[in-house]
Amino acid sequence: MRLPLWAIRWLNRQKLSRRHMRGGKLHSWFGDRILAKELWRPSASSLARAWLVGFPITVTPFLPLQSVFATIAALLVRGNLFLCIAMQFLSTPLTAPVHLPACYFVGELVLGRTPREAWSRAADFRQHIASLDQVLAVYVGPLYLGGVVVGLLGGVIGYAVILRTWRDGPRPHRRRHP
Repeated sequence: MRLPLWAIRWLNRQKLSRRHMRGGKLHSWFGDRILAKELWRPSASSLARAWLVGFPITVTPFLPLQSVFATIAALLVRGNLFLCIAMQFLSTPLTAPVHLPACYFVGELVLGRTPREAWSRAADFRQHIASLDQVLAVYVGPLYLGGVVVGLLGGVIGYAVILRTWRDGPRPHRRRHP
């Protein structure tokens, strides 16, 4: 898949081309790894690696500097930087009322609660989500445990789905015979 021409031009204006980055500050920090094509061009393998490391970072509750951690993880595994950073915007205050109780529910299930008990505790968690001090004092264990489980499962499932569904290169044109 190729980026549209307007996106390529915008990246060049922002000095985010390989030619502009060579010899710059990022190049001196990260070396030639920052210039790798896998980081900038979407392919099945680079997108799958970005999802694999980016999704667990996304679902980790209350993690500051998610985009920085996602960038470092993408550099380490040569995953697509754009996808890895864009996924961090899925974890926002708008998605927290769904995201945090789901992580808490899974954490309670992993700790051995029945689904009915876990569901009632997750509903109680939703009511107390506004008071952050109580969330941190009582709910932090199941919340982070559920975040790790959801992150790892979602990362592995997304990795497999992207590798199976993404097609690299243009699709071959089918000739129609009259």
